[in-house]
Amino acid sequence: MTEVAEDRVERLAQKLLRAGDPAAPDIESARRAARRMLEDSEERTFDPAAHDHEADGVIRRSSSETAATGDGQHRITRDE
Repeated sequence: MTEVAEDRVERLAQKLLRAGDPAAPDIESARRAARRMLEDSEERTFDPAAHDHEADGVIRRSSSETAATGDGQHRITRDE
């Protein structure tokens, strides 16, 4: 996991508390939520697929495709 600066965690935690975020009913919960959010954000920043569109982990779709339709080679089914 990525280390995040405590002052950033505290600022975001206070913001979550002021906004009445359900993930932050008290300051300790707000700090935990803020830390997770910031760590996730930093991990995405350092993920090569996030900025290198030729990386192996990148899912490529044409402009007419969505995640729901896929590339046409795979069919998405639902168990009902």
